[in-house]
Amino acid sequence: MDLDERGRARPWKGAHYLRQANPIAGQDQALNDTKRPIIDSIFTDDAGQGFLTLPQGSYILLDKDRVSNRRYRTLLREYAKGKTNYTPIDTACLRKWLSGPFDVLTITAGDTTHVTRSLTGKCSWNSVPCTRYSGPLPP
Repeated sequence: MDLDERGRARPWKGAHYLRQANPIAGQDQALNDTKRPIIDSIFTDDAGQGFLTLPQGSYILLDKDRVSNRRYRTLLREYAKGKTNYTPIDTACLRKWLSGPFDVLTITAGDTTHVTRSLTGKCSWNSVPCTRYSGPLPP
């Protein structure tokens, strides 16, 4: 995890992807359907700020690992039996990691919305979802 001079996590900079969403009835969340196309992307700067104009609709915001099921399949294969310092992957947890539910961003016609999402990276020694790391921690 990248930390600032005060030891706080820095905002995640880089690409985020938007997919149209069908909110779950009565909720502000939706499942990630990897078969649906990505409709746009937004790139954030060092401060985690980005700007994008979207048509009205409901969207979910995804990182690159959840745009398709490629990373999911790789993790299943590589961590099925665990690895040095990592437990075997929890497949139910990994399905939820990929599919969500994720918070829905709803844009209405003529709306100007400031969206705040707290997105930070993970520590390099704890970056594999749905496993437990049991090795030495960095100094």
